[in-house]
Amino acid sequence: MIFYPGAPDADVAQAVQDAAVRGLFSGGHYTTALERLFTGSLGVAHLMPTPSCTAALGMACRLAPVGPGDEVILPSYNFPAAGNAALLAGATPVLCDIDPATQNLSAPDVERRITPRTRAVIAVHYAAVAADMERLGALCRAHGLTLIEDAAQAVGATLNGRHLGGIGRFGCYSFHATKVFACGEGGALVYGPEDAEAAALYRDNGTNREAFLRGDCLCYAWQGLGESMRMSELGAAALYPQLVRRDETIAKRLRVHRAYDAAFRAAAERGLIQPMAVPEGRAVNGHMYYVRFRSGEERDRVRALLGAQGIEALTHYVPLHLSPMGAALGYRPDDLPESRRAYETLLRLPIHERMSEDQAYGVAERLLEAVRA
Repeated sequence: MIFYPGAPDADVAQAVQDAAVRGLFSGGHYTTALERLFTGSLGVAHLMPTPSCTAALGMACRLAPVGPGDEVILPSYNFPAAGNAALLAGATPVLCDIDPATQNLSAPDVERRITPRTRAVIAVHYAAVAADMERLGALCRAHGLTLIEDAAQAVGATLNGRHLGGIGRFGCYSFHATKVFACGEGGALVYGPEDAEAAALYRDNGTNREAFLRGDCLCYAWQGLGESMRMSELGAAALYPQLVRRDETIAKRLRVHRAYDAAFRAAAERGLIQPMAVPEGRAVNGHMYYVRFRSGEERDRVRALLGAQGIEALTHYVPLHLSPMGAALGYRPDDLPESRRAYETLLRLPIHERMSEDQAYGVAERLLEAVRA
């Protein structure tokens, strides 16, 4: 039982073929349709498809703006993209610990790490569970900081009815092959009207091409710093039909999520394992389901026993402060203890829309047998 089975659905294959016939121009039919679909359903002012979530994070840092001498706070239990985005903008990534209940940024630890040099906070919504946006937002407002949402895993997830990625000043999505909605490589940047002109300039290599296409000028020219930040038309074509049936896909995955919850309830009450928690007001998209164990040794033993039965259960991030790059930034292995404990004890279980509830109960039964062995 693996994480990402099956070939693309027929409607995805048809849309990609249609895009090839229409012509593979950037900003074409499917890119425009994707932007309209997102902005209409997410309630956000602007969404820009990008080559990746990493590209969107880098663009958000540039637009914030973040630059040399600045600091950007981000979680250590995290993919390196946010750290690279800060470094490439000339800033210093300041690694922060997590809340062990959700694996998201610890707001109290963020508050302790704010200095006069801090310019932005990047909040990752781990497993599509919303970070503490109320407290993080209050901290950013109080200190004049830009709040950036790394919502790579969280397309379709919400906090009190608001879509993740549309709460901070910037939101960043991923459509990597491992995500719920995927086009191989792809992402998107969400932003408001106040950043629309700067975002368009940056996306088009620092030119006013957008104004030229609107007919506002006779030609376009280099205005400032920028990159080529457009998603390919083929990528947009692959994504569009998936997002049309977004609610249906999420509902299928959440059935598996709820089956895991039910199967693990008694073991959790006895303290044998710590299943994934979804606090009140949060709605997830079924991107991931994980459990945490009492020790790293127990996690590794259970993983090996599941693997021997053909069940693919995976660990996750090496915390950034434990990496060679983290050491180069001055962090020690005993820094950020909650991030290290998540790295040592967390195990991800299979979940996808073609998986049945019975299969989820079967995985849970094998896992609990391994715990009791």
